[in-house]
Amino acid sequence: MRKLYVILIFMLSAVVAFAASEEVAIEREWGNISATLSQPEGGSSTAVLIIAGSGPTDRNGNSALNLVTYCYKMLSDALVERGYAVLRYDKRGIGGSTLASGSANDVVFDDFVDDAAACVGYLRDRGYERVVVAGHSEGGSIAQCLEHRTDVSVEALVLLCAPGYSMDEILIKQLSAQLMPNYVGLMLSATNIIQQLKRGDMVAEERVPKELVSLFHPVVQPYLISSMKHDPVKVASQSALPTLVVTGGRDVQVSVDNGERLSAAATNAYHRVFENMSHVLKDASSSDRVEQLVSVYVNQNLPITEGLADEISKFITNL
Repeated sequence: MRKLYVILIFMLSAVVAFAASEEVAIEREWGNISATLSQPEGGSSTAVLIIAGSGPTDRNGNSALNLVTYCYKMLSDALVERGYAVLRYDKRGIGGSTLASGSANDVVFDDFVDDAAACVGYLRDRGYERVVVAGHSEGGSIAQCLEHRTDVSVEALVLLCAPGYSMDEILIKQLSAQLMPNYVGLMLSATNIIQQLKRGDMVAEERVPKELVSLFHPVVQPYLISSMKHDPVKVASQSALPTLVVTGGRDVQVSVDNGERLSAAATNAYHRVFENMSHVLKDASSSDRVEQLVSVYVNQNLPITEGLADEISKFITNL
């Protein structure tokens, strides 16, 4: 009988923890941002906003592009356990944040910044005294821009595997790693396209090699052009907010030197490197790109890197 009582208590505790999460809708002119707000028992005066990375990555850290990690949900759960409320959301045109008007192809970088600002506003309206923004990958670049919005007030930034180079530089680095030295001609074509987009000029589809169409299709070019205007190091140099920069030693997408550039440029930043962490905030056994894609990027059971949530919690506690 005593064993049954213990089991029932455990089950009730699990139900209470589950009830601490609620689905919310944040109104925007294009539709509603679909989000999940989780908070510890007894509430919290501090909320963390998690901003997802690039592509169709949803609020949980998954996408249709063979990405099944649940890394954002795991991070949210870990931060809630440490006493913070967490809001994570689907960016417009992704997951539950469907567009009532317009097209996902019309979205540019500043639109994502506007939506993140609306999420901060939602948290303020809910009464949270402190809002910390945690942006992952491209979400880190979005987070950086919030500090300079007159309609937004945040207490600190957490930049997780965030780029320290502009989009054009990142594309050249990533493509060079994949195409050189075997595909020199394709690399030259890619470089010419990137340079034209950097100038703000569209590239006709017939001028894009078929191997690069998925990356440089005309429908995504407006977004690339808008992204290339963002210089993460310049923005960091203008920041006064306390900033935690986190990078992974086995990140095959955003190398550690990105974090070094960001932390060196900012006046109030601390850089923490987790040696075995991959880009999806989980440890990898090697730095081989293909091996990570089949063993880490699709492993929903693999926990997030040990110590990551503690590092963020310590940073927030010391604000």
